[in-house]
Amino acid sequence: MRTPEGRRPEGDRPEGRRPEGDRPEGDRPGHRPIVSHGDNQGVISSGDHAMNVVYIDNRFTGTPGLLELPLRRLDVLKPPLRRPLFGREELVRQVTDQLRSGRSVQLYGVPGVGRQAIALEVTGRLGAHGRRGAVLLPQAGPADTLAAVYDRLARQVFGKEFLRGVEEDLLRAAVAKVSAHFTLVDCALSGAELARLQQTFPRCTFLLTSPYRTLTNSPDTVHHVQPLGRAAAAELLGAELGLPLGPVGLQNLQFDQAYRMAEGRPQRLLQYAAFIRGSDDWRARAAEAPFDRPGPVDPGQVSPLQQAEILAVALSEPARQVLVALATFGSPLHVAWFAAVTGNPYTTACGAELYDRRLVTLHGHGYEYRITADADAAVRAQGWPPTPATTAAEGILALLARVAGPGLPPPDPQLLLAVAHGLDAAGKRAEASRFVRATTPLALRAGHRRAAVQLYALGRVAASQAGLTEDLDFYLRTGEQTRRLLDGDRIAAAAALAFLASTAGQAAVTAATGAGQAASAGQIGRHVGRIGRKLLHLAQAKPAVAVVTAVAVAGGATTVAVVAASSPGSPAGCSTAYHSLDGRNPNGVMTPQELAAHYRRAATGLGDAAAEATDPHVKSVLQNRADELSSQADAQERAGNRLASDGTDYDENPTAVGLLAGIEAYRSDLASLQVILPVCPDE
Repeated sequence: MRTPEGRRPEGDRPEGRRPEGDRPEGDRPGHRPIVSHGDNQGVISSGDHAMNVVYIDNRFTGTPGLLELPLRRLDVLKPPLRRPLFGREELVRQVTDQLRSGRSVQLYGVPGVGRQAIALEVTGRLGAHGRRGAVLLPQAGPADTLAAVYDRLARQVFGKEFLRGVEEDLLRAAVAKVSAHFTLVDCALSGAELARLQQTFPRCTFLLTSPYRTLTNSPDTVHHVQPLGRAAAAELLGAELGLPLGPVGLQNLQFDQAYRMAEGRPQRLLQYAAFIRGSDDWRARAAEAPFDRPGPVDPGQVSPLQQAEILAVALSEPARQVLVALATFGSPLHVAWFAAVTGNPYTTACGAELYDRRLVTLHGHGYEYRITADADAAVRAQGWPPTPATTAAEGILALLARVAGPGLPPPDPQLLLAVAHGLDAAGKRAEASRFVRATTPLALRAGHRRAAVQLYALGRVAASQAGLTEDLDFYLRTGEQTRRLLDGDRIAAAAALAFLASTAGQAAVTAATGAGQAASAGQIGRHVGRIGRKLLHLAQAKPAVAVVTAVAVAGGATTVAVVAASSPGSPAGCSTAYHSLDGRNPNGVMTPQELAAHYRRAATGLGDAAAEATDPHVKSVLQNRADELSSQADAQERAGNRLASDGTDYDENPTAVGLLAGIEAYRSDLASLQVILPVCPDE
């Protein structure tokens, strides 16, 4: 239970956990300030829990761990934007009662039989009783894994588009007291995975639709959805045609033959009704209304696929172009993107025509369209040329440049992937590279890390084949480090973030001030990259201690920021300051005494740099950092065989302490770099 502001009442709080707003700034476990990194501002969760990243305003930014994040107050479940169901009332009532009793339910059956419509109707009835939760509709592309379902549920519960995968154990602890309902449409998880899902969300109910039975721990809440019976199918057809169909009317409409060809699937019966309404005989008799006995029609051997072809051929040209685009790219399309993807401004108002012909289904809030299986087959059977990828790419980029902002719904990431693939297949390598660089942030912003990584891979290949040196450098550096940031372990991610600070900063400087400034940012990148490579080496060499060392690394990495100045030359003392960061422990492991010596060398180097500095501000900054390092050296020397940071004894666990000491040294170098960069931008 939560208040309208999203906070738990005092009596409903996990033991030992305080609301975020009540916790003093210095008392928040893992708290880190948000720091910008070049043209990426991300949220990084460090502290005692797994690092995570989100993408906001074209920048990566860091958030607290799951156990520190406040839970979002979920919305009351809403009824579907659909017509009434026929022949399903008993099943809807039974499933609703089972879910209200706190049990999870599965609906399984062949595609097109109406599982989703039943699930959404049940969800709406739960909402009528005040139940809160969310509906997860199927996404274009591969079926969701359990990890992907966890990611999507975490976004709902915490209100953040996490880019790194959430850890199951942490998620289970964070949502232990969450009480909500989730409807998962087209859920392909196995029985064992569903059991884990229920264990992770013990106080939540799930309504799952699946092609086959997988919920095995509660047999009486698993329902096989059968095709519509003849009476219910006749009632549905009559409702679609707006007529009470008696025996004669059904006979005239060749209902028995149509019912047999539709196999009792509601979507095909809806399409048949649209086919009847579009016939010449039906339109001719419409002028004679009212009548309750429609004249004879003869569908003959017109199969559902042929009906879809006839309906598609009869579309207006703008509506046909939208249908072809849906078939070409294989992803849902919001009405806001119709004109951009097709290149025709008159397509914006075509959604109603497509839906009236039952060639598409509606999703979201009624503005996102998906092509039906029969309509997709009809487009291909007609042999219509696909929508050119160049047309879609140009339209998408133009709309982004004109209307970029929160008012524009993001395109489906699978659409971006399909367009990029299409450009590459057409030999438009330069266009593909430019498209990927411009649109990957959309996938990142929506939390689709798989699509973002695939887009970067496509862009890298396209830039290489097109001979675009600058783009290729961007993909080899930023694309690869983004992949490490999103998929690597915590140390690799921390190192990638540090590296992104340099390469992203270089791209921003080059774009803003010209190639003449790129060298200075590249020099900065070498300093950050050197430390980052050491962290990556440590992560790969010692994977077993990644969890132990992650906190220290993440803490250092999230404080790195690149500032590139445009003034010529480098202030006196800067060269010596940067050289003070050169590491002397190539294996990344050191004793506490060696850590003290590391601090002392860095303090001496920065002190020498301050002595060389002629600018008073530079001198002050470098000397202050030298004094801080000298104090750290003193403290570590006094600690002897223990780490001054946490008191861990080297004699008790030399391997772990040696690794932690190495990480402390790199963390110190990163902190020094943060101090040096603003006053020495051109070194």
